[in-house]
Amino acid sequence: MKSVKKNAVPDSPAPPGVPAASRYGEVLNSNIGESIDLLVEYLVDNNVKGIHPLIMGEVEKRLIVKVLERSRGNKVKAAQRLGMSRNTFHRKVQKLVESGTYPHESES
Repeated sequence: MKSVKKNAVPDSPAPPGVPAASRYGEVLNSNIGESIDLLVEYLVDNNVKGIHPLIMGEVEKRLIVKVLERSRGNKVKAAQRLGMSRNTFHRKVQKLVESGTYPHESES
């Protein structure tokens, strides 16, 4: 019997606007991969220090905000979709709120 990873990308149709033949890995590589390459080259060429936390912080913020929006504000669903516990998700959202980079939370 073939084992399936719990958080594996499902073999489902591509999202709207993405060619049917594309899979998530291809989309990630062509869109995000190229953008990250250009950004890293720019940051290295300009001798920026702390590239990892800079990029990872921005990626995590965007993931949390977008997945929470797509989950219609349901934090439990958003946490599950991101593959993290509800408590970890809450802590990360709180950190974004406290830093002023996540205005949605303060509106409710």
